[in-house]
Amino acid sequence: MSMQICVLSDTRLSSIAEWQESLDNEGLPLRLEYDEPLAEVRGFLPARLGDRQTGFECHHVVPSDIMGTYPGINFGQAWTCGMAFIWIGDFNEMQAAWMAAAAYARATAGIVLDEDAVQLLTPPQALQAVRDMVRDMPKLEAAMRKMKERH
Repeated sequence: MSMQICVLSDTRLSSIAEWQESLDNEGLPLRLEYDEPLAEVRGFLPARLGDRQTGFECHHVVPSDIMGTYPGINFGQAWTCGMAFIWIGDFNEMQAAWMAAAAYARATAGIVLDEDAVQLLTPPQALQAVRDMVRDMPKLEAAMRKMKERH
């Protein structure tokens, strides 16, 4: 099962280096490993989360398509740029996608749409969600190990 969050904004970052700078400025341990221009991102974007190889899918999207899917949400404005972040349920991919999205939203003065919770997050809220996720990850991993041992 795949999961998706989106960043909606009125600007796009111009490069992976600019995106990485935003991640670094937030103190996030994610290193993007993509050598192509950011405008050409379509598909899996490899990354390192600390010492672990991971990544997530990343696509430019049309904001009106995303906003049209959620008519009950007040998006505040008609955003002009969109980026989707997709992962397959792997905890490392989930953390990487959330970190990348939160940093992207901060750098572009955008918002994050958590499609699972059907809610909008400001960049500070998205960064707090990332910090909460990182804090809770050992508990989640332990619970998953315990479930696997039972089966």
